[in-house]
Amino acid sequence: MRTLKVILLSSLITLMAFSQITVTNFLTDDAKRAMDYITEDYIRANVQFLAHDLLEGRGTGSRGELLAATYIATQFKLLGLEPGGDNGSYFQKVPLSGVRTFPDKEMVVKGKGKTIKFKYYDEFIAVSGVKKDFVSIKDAEVVFVGYGIVAPEQNWDDYKGVDVSGKILLMLNDDPPATPEEPNLFGGKARTYYGRWTYKYEIAAKKGALGAIIESPLIGLPIPR
Repeated sequence: MRTLKVILLSSLITLMAFSQITVTNFLTDDAKRAMDYITEDYIRANVQFLAHDLLEGRGTGSRGELLAATYIATQFKLLGLEPGGDNGSYFQKVPLSGVRTFPDKEMVVKGKGKTIKFKYYDEFIAVSGVKKDFVSIKDAEVVFVGYGIVAPEQNWDDYKGVDVSGKILLMLNDDPPATPEEPNLFGGKARTYYGRWTYKYEIAAKKGALGAIIESPLIGLPIPR
């Protein structure tokens, strides 16, 4: 038994040594230098800087993003990487569209002789899904469409017999909950794509809706037409 253990241990050591030699033989000189240069401390220092509050979250188009990009480009240069961007730089220009909601705006809902006003950010968040200089929705009818889901494989259609063209849709967040009778309805406890905001906005746009409001939390979004 002792002999077997010695043989197995010897084979394991030999295999490990052979593996290390084989991998090293395939590495170029540049790869070897990189392995020596990129250490735990090096990675930790870079992550700590890029995650620092001074970079303000590195939001798209922000000052913090520019600082982060400049820092990364500097590290590329120190590593000896050749630039492949515009005009021999490490950067490439990409056109972007920004969306901003005016903080003083309100969402006003009228019905049955009552008017309710919702304050932006505290009570609702609204963003535009269309590329226009200005988007405003006034005097639009609101239609409740349940969970806003069309799922033939689940025998489910919240839009059946409902005209939603040119209207604002009010729908519930997430998937319909499973029941004891149907424990696997929409994945049971799992969340399916039908329950995501992305799907709900997409199907609302396909149905010709003017916008969509998702309850809990309350989210409003003008739909691309």
